Amino acid sequence: MSEARLPFPLPHALAPLHVRRDGRDGRDGRSDADTPRTLVLLHAICTSGALWTPQLDAWRPAFRLLCVDLPGHGESAPLAGDATLADVADALAATLDAHGESRVTLVGTSWGSMVAQAFALRHPSRTASLVLAHAGSTTSAEGAALWERRLSDYDAAPVEQHVRATVDRWLSPVVAQASPTTTRWLEGLVRSTSREGYRQAVRTIQRLDHLAVLSAIECPALVIAGAADRAVPLAAVRTVAATLPAADFVALDTGHMSNVEEPATFAALVSGFVRAAPR
Repeated sequence: MSEARLPFPLPHALAPLHVRRDGRDGRDGRSDADTPRTLVLLHAICTSGALWTPQLDAWRPAFRLLCVDLPGHGESAPLAGDATLADVADALAATLDAHGESRVTLVGTSWGSMVAQAFALRHPSRTASLVLAHAGSTTSAEGAALWERRLSDYDAAPVEQHVRATVDRWLSPVVAQASPTTTRWLEGLVRSTSREGYRQAVRTIQRLDHLAVLSAIECPALVIAGAADRAVPLAAVRTVAATLPAADFVALDTGHMSNVEEPATFAALVSGFVRAAPR
């Protein structure tokens, strides 16, 4: 595990991952307590930093926000070679170097939560606190085989079949039926993800294996599950919370996308947790 950092910021154009900055910036007061905390927002597979749009209005008055496009998603290119979650975490660390961010709170959902775990394991001194939503800590052989079938279906079937199946798996049926605009928005995010980006992300998920080392993550954590999550079972997320030394656990009455289904509740939970956590 590596704590190495660049001794100087890279120009943003050379940062490995695309970032959209939002919220407060700089120092608004005379003490460290007045400096806004930085939230690094890490999205699910087949989406982008735009997934956090429902929370931005609530968070921008209080926090400095970095909406990251993970490799092969949004405006970020895939990483070179056979990338792992550790490689994605290190690319994120280099990106934070480029933006002058030394210590941050990571807010991840689904695949983004897996990346956040890897970052906290490899760069503990840079991780002030974690929000981990809708992610387990290990992928079983059965789970890896399921992802392999999804890849095969993705290659063989029309892309719209992949788009519909993905969003159907994410949203609870009640929300999908009641909010067709939300469904279409998520479908657009899935549709815009490159094949190479999707494939690389799947390979990182298939090799997720953090359970045995999660207890090394000592920073405060908020772990969020969906009671109706059909993508990551409630029990798997509860295991993450039980294994982390300093974690709070919350189960919301949602599917896999609680920040989309309950945007205000999600935003308030994160805000309250971050404000209470040490810097």
